[in-house]
Amino acid sequence: MLRQMTSCRLCKRERAPSSTLCKYHLAAKKNIEAGYNLWSEAYGNVTWKEYLQKLGNNAETGQWAKEVAKMLSDESAEQRSEARGTQP
Repeated sequence: MLRQMTSCRLCKRERAPSSTLCKYHLAAKKNIEAGYNLWSEAYGNVTWKEYLQKLGNNAETGQWAKEVAKMLSDESAEQRSEARGTQP
């Protein structure tokens, strides 16, 4: 019998309903996604990858947002590798 994962994929907290993340990481993910267009306009059409890197390197970015930005960056790299048929 398979056991359903009940903890956040980034920490040990309980997952939010219908998510693989806890409520804190999920809120950070939503804020990151919502802020992309603003950053893109402010920084002159920054790419998603560049945006995630800037967030990760920004001293003002909170720990949960940095963890989510790294996760999203890693997922993007995996998707590009799969599209090319190579390993990351």
